[in-house]
Amino acid sequence: MINSRLYYTLLSIVLLAAIILPRLPYQDRFVTADEPRWQANVAGFTTKLATGRIGELLQQPHPGITTQWFAAPGIWQQSWAGKKLPLIIAQCVLLLFTGYLMRLLWGKPAGYIGTLFLALNPFLIAHTRIYAMDALLAIFLLISILALLVWNKNKETRYLVYAGTAGALAFLSKLSGIIIVPYALIAIYFFLRTSSPKIIARACGVWLAAFIISSIIVLPSFIVRPLGVLGDMGSFFGSGDYTVLHQYGNLYYLQTLLFLTAPIPLATLICVILGLDPGIHKNKQKKELLLILLFAALFIIMMTIGAKKGDRYILPAFVLFDVCAAYVASRVVQKKKVAFASVLVAAAVALQVATIIRIHPYELAYVNPLTKHWIGNRQLGWGEGLDIALEYLKAKPNPENLKVAMYYSSQFESKFPGEVVPLHQWDSGSNNYAVLYRAMYGRGEDAWETDVLNHFKSKTPEKIIELNGIPYIWIYRLR
Repeated sequence: MINSRLYYTLLSIVLLAAIILPRLPYQDRFVTADEPRWQANVAGFTTKLATGRIGELLQQPHPGITTQWFAAPGIWQQSWAGKKLPLIIAQCVLLLFTGYLMRLLWGKPAGYIGTLFLALNPFLIAHTRIYAMDALLAIFLLISILALLVWNKNKETRYLVYAGTAGALAFLSKLSGIIIVPYALIAIYFFLRTSSPKIIARACGVWLAAFIISSIIVLPSFIVRPLGVLGDMGSFFGSGDYTVLHQYGNLYYLQTLLFLTAPIPLATLICVILGLDPGIHKNKQKKELLLILLFAALFIIMMTIGAKKGDRYILPAFVLFDVCAAYVASRVVQKKKVAFASVLVAAAVALQVATIIRIHPYELAYVNPLTKHWIGNRQLGWGEGLDIALEYLKAKPNPENLKVAMYYSSQFESKFPGEVVPLHQWDSGSNNYAVLYRAMYGRGEDAWETDVLNHFKSKTPEKIIELNGIPYIWIYRLR
């Protein structure tokens, strides 16, 4: 029989493969709409840091500082794969650290299973492959919450420091991470509510000190002009970028949960509903799970209040669901009397792996197979699949003589031998093809994208490109 050390060594190798293999290959297959802007932000950040212009490190108020630190080592690479590599490696290491925290909190099986579930989350895979900040926000919020729960379990101050530091890194990844501050302080009070006010104040002080010091170290502009930096960040919430775009209604994120939740969390939810792990309702970990789910709910509510909406904005909720699913699965697989539950979870894992292999490297196109039938014309897409459209057009005779009007045109101008122009210029009279993209849906009745979609609705495309079985791109011949 295999000894435990060899068993866990092999399991660690499997986990590393699960984390790395979906994230590293084909990094330069396509470029999303925001990646050129973030590459420019990293270049500006690196230049100003190198020349001592500390007060000017804030490139934009999102603020995306962690993205810029992690991506800085790849700024001199020519290919997108080279530029992304340091950022992806950093996120892989952070995922391993979340597994370590889950192991401390709930035991070795939960740590390994939790790492596997996070590694195989197609939504998280998609965003750890992108030159942006949404995945870092989700991972740092997760680390902050897990470290806080570990501190509550063993009362070792270093985990309280980890929690505050990760909270600062979440905030410096994306401003929505600021929600961790009131949440953490209230959670600390809840944990210590029977202790003296002095003990509660000390714990809150340690967390806040870690948060503030880490914020200053990671964004030293706080030293030079603290009020200016905070003002720049605050201005984002009053800008049109935040208040005007993507007003989809209050049910938008409920739809996101229905369409993007992966099989694994659903399988473990079924286990709980069917009572296949009856002890979960009674054990001491129930409060920890409720606190994790409470944060997920609060985060979704906060993002619902904001006018600008997008599926990726609630990515933190999805990783928190994976963690809860990992705890349930770790209990299920250790109980010999619930073989059906173990088979159900294993089948969900197998389905998720098969789906990732099938759609790679277009994990951004993932949709829950149970709800995909009802996806309709819901907005999807950030640039994935347009590379396929370009290859199709490049295969035409004399492609250097073609002029193509394309959505997200700036990402592909240098890759096409002919001329690529923005799609809103499709009716200029000189274009050979118009390439419509799924991300054009849901822009509102007054949007130019809606006008273009309505114009072509009655026309037959020369080519329809699907990703994950979903129509994504429509190529129309104009002349």
